[in-house]
Parts: sequence; C-alpha cells; structure tokens
Amino acid sequence: MTVATWIVLLLLSGPLATFAQQWRRIETGGPSARRNAAAIYDRIADRIVLFGGRGSSGDLADVWTFDVATESWQSLPVEGAGPTARFSHNAVHDAHGGQLLIWSGRMLDASGSTLLNDVWAFDLITNSWTNLATTTTVPVARYGTAAVFDPDTGTLVTFAGFTTLGRFDDTWRFDPLQRLWQDVTATSPQPGERCLHAAAYDSQRRRMIMFGGQRGNAALDDAWVLDLSTDLWTALPPAPETGGRKFPAVAYDPKGDRFLVFGGERTDGTRGGDLWALDLQREVWSTLTTAGPPARDGAVLVYVPSRGGLMPQIILTGGTTAEGNADDTWSLQLEDPVTAVAASESTLPMAPSLAAYPNPFNANVVLESQLATRGSLTIYDTIGHRVRNLGRLSPGPLRRLWDGRDDAGRIVASGVYLAVLETPTSRHLRRLALLR
Repeated sequence: MTVATWIVLLLLSGPLATFAQQWRRIETGGPSARRNAAAIYDRIADRIVLFGGRGSSGDLADVWTFDVATESWQSLPVEGAGPTARFSHNAVHDAHGGQLLIWSGRMLDASGSTLLNDVWAFDLITNSWTNLATTTTVPVARYGTAAVFDPDTGTLVTFAGFTTLGRFDDTWRFDPLQRLWQDVTATSPQPGERCLHAAAYDSQRRRMIMFGGQRGNAALDDAWVLDLSTDLWTALPPAPETGGRKFPAVAYDPKGDRFLVFGGERTDGTRGGDLWALDLQREVWSTLTTAGPPARDGAVLVYVPSRGGLMPQIILTGGTTAEGNADDTWSLQLEDPVTAVAASESTLPMAPSLAAYPNPFNANVVLESQLATRGSLTIYDTIGHRVRNLGRLSPGPLRRLWDGRDDAGRIVASGVYLAVLETPTSRHLRRLALLR
C-alpha cells in the first residue's frame, strides 16, 4: 500500500477485527475527576479532544487532548473566550470543517440550574472558539441530549433531552456554515420522550444509533436508528438484560459493525461496569466484557481506529463511580494480537513520536523525532498528494525543517498538511497548520 493510499484510508476508515476482551488502565496524569464530559477523536492529529464536564468543585470549561500514540493527556491552551462551563452536553467532530462542535448542556451554580441551547465551534488548528449564534428558531434549551455529525449534509443531528418544559422527543439538524436550525421531527414512529441517552454515528449505513436514557424514574433499554437520508426512526432490538441504562457511554465499531455500550446507571440505581455490543448484521446483543474499569455512569467512550499497524481500540475516561467522580483512563484493544499478527504483543512495533514546532506556522516548521531504524519523512496534503520529500533518515536523532515549499520550490498555500514519518515497521502522522 502506498503512503498516499494509507493517508486516504486513515482519513476515511478505521479497520477493526476481534476483541481482546481485556481492559488496560493507562497510568498517566490527565483531566481532573469529572463526569458527563464530551469528547471526539481527531483522526488527523491522532488524538482525543475532551471538553467540560462536572467536577467536585463545579462545572468545567477546559479543553484536554489525549495523544493516542504516547498515551498522554495535555491541557490545551485556548485562544479567546469560549463556552460557559457545562456538563451533559454533546460533542461531535466536523472533520471537513476541522472543528469540534458542542451544543446544549447544563450549568449548576449558586443561582440554580441553567439549561443551554447554544452551539460553539472549536477550531482544531488554532485552538479557538467561535459562538455559532443564530437569529432563527432554535430548539428549547436542554441537557442530556444525544447527537452525531452527518458528514453528507455537514450538519449536527440531535434527539430529545430534558428541558424546563419536561422531556422532549424532537429531532433537529444544525448547519454550522449557515448557522441554521431545522426541525426534522417525524410524525411516527418515534423513540419517545427521554433524556440522559447516548448515540453514535453508523458510518456504514449513514445513520444515528441511539440507546437508553431515562423516562420517568425508569432507565430505558431500547435502541433505535435514525436514517439520516430520510430522518425516519426504526426500532432495533432492546437490551433488557442490561437492566436499562441512563448516562451510558457509547461508540460505533465500523469494522466489527457493532454498537458498543459501556456502563450507565440502571433503574435500580446500581451502575454497570460491563461492555455490551449490538451486532448490527444479526441485530443481537451480547456481553463483551464484565471486568475492567470500576462500574460507572457519565463516562466518555471514544473509538480509535487502526493506524500505522497498531490495533484499533476504545478509550474510556471519567464518569461517576461508587467512590465519586473518576479521573482514570482505560484502553481496550479491539483485536486479538495472537490472531492479528505473527508476533507477541510485547514485540509489536511502535511508531516513533513526531514533534512539530511552531505549529501552526507561517514560514518554517521544525520536525523532530528519535529513530531506532532508518526511515523517511514526507509532507502530504490531506488527500494524499505528495508535497515535499524531506529525505531519507538514519537511526538516531531526527531534525528537519520544512519551509512551506513543494518539491519544485514553489510556496504552497495556507492550509492543513500532513508530515508522515515512515520506518520499515511503522508510520506516524503529524498534522501541520500553515497560516500565511
């Protein structure tokens, strides 16, 4: 496979096979203990981006990133004013726009409870927020909603939630370019009023998968799909064995074609520490793991696709356990290394990290790493076209400068570029932002 093909596949897909069935705690410092935060996976930078939540000292408005390659958290400095602190909001990834969108949520302070219906965009290059305010009709302020991003229409799609008028069962779309809301609620069938549910995007069928939540005092065990080409809902098999769940953490596994649900609070008030999967081919629920992270609700679960020869995984962080709000981070590999490669897990090749500074840059960027073997360093655009070959590399310290020119010496335009460091056993990608 060529590097160009690999980049396109990296941007568009995420291969995955069978479960290793064993969680691993990642021993690293990170965000303070919190529940009901929201996060996305930034495929270009190979990182998780997390915003907000509620901690022991109140609501939070901080941004953190988790570098998947180095398994390290970093508090992200933010330019300018951003959203108010909140929890139980939604976060979706607008990959084409290079931004994280958040919407809705709840604030608790000395004055009481405030529900929100604002939308903010976080630029993943400049680390700056933009309030996507609109003068058109907006959904009633709410929290405990579920949302996905529809890449075909470039819209955020959200369903239901708790408002000052009670629980709703409406479906809305928001266009971040036009800053317009559209009520696309179907007449029937409907999943029914609820809050504290969760959803993930089914990239194989272009649909939103929704599970659980709360109605009255009951935690719900039903699952539904919203066809994003028609905005019509269809029921999937429920999962009564779960005891119903509110505040579950969910993700979609594209290769295994299954919807994953971790934890959540049952109707009887107990929390789950189990991982369930809904096989979307056979429409059958099964338990994948029952041991690992302590039981919790309000956690964040993010799917990380296979990249550079590494196995895909899901990353879990935060939530509320029996001991209170959690600050731990866990990983579950989604392939069995025995069947995936002819090598033990300890001998799997790891890609070297690739540092870039300054980034963003407007003239020159320095790329640094430490190589154990020979390699090469190349600059590509985001559709896989080679821009600049920075040469063959020998084992040892790596330091290369890219001056923002292509192989012909021409100055390239402002935009996002990809630095790809290749060795015989691995590839590592670093996103570069050129701002002229």
